[in-house]
Amino acid sequence: MASKQKRNTRRVELLPTLLIVLLLAIVGWQLMTMNEKLGAARAEQEQLAERIARQEQENRGLEAALARAEDPEYLQELARDQLSMVTPGQKDFYDVSN
Repeated sequence: MASKQKRNTRRVELLPTLLIVLLLAIVGWQLMTMNEKLGAARAEQEQLAERIARQEQENRGLEAALARAEDPEYLQELARDQLSMVTPGQKDFYDVSN
């Protein structure tokens, strides 16, 4: 009988150890999963920061263009270059040698 009691005692002592090992394995797995998610979130954050920087740069360019749009000389230059317009009294010459 003493032998059976020792076996039962060993089993009882082994059970908490197995439960602790199992819990540690689960916690370790969750930590690895969270670490992967954290890495993905950091990568996404970097991409978004780059996108924000590009968008801010584009916004500065658009603000500069908007400020120039109120300049009459700039508007005349656009009219001449893009619409082939001329001011009254100005002569426009075309190169027909091509």
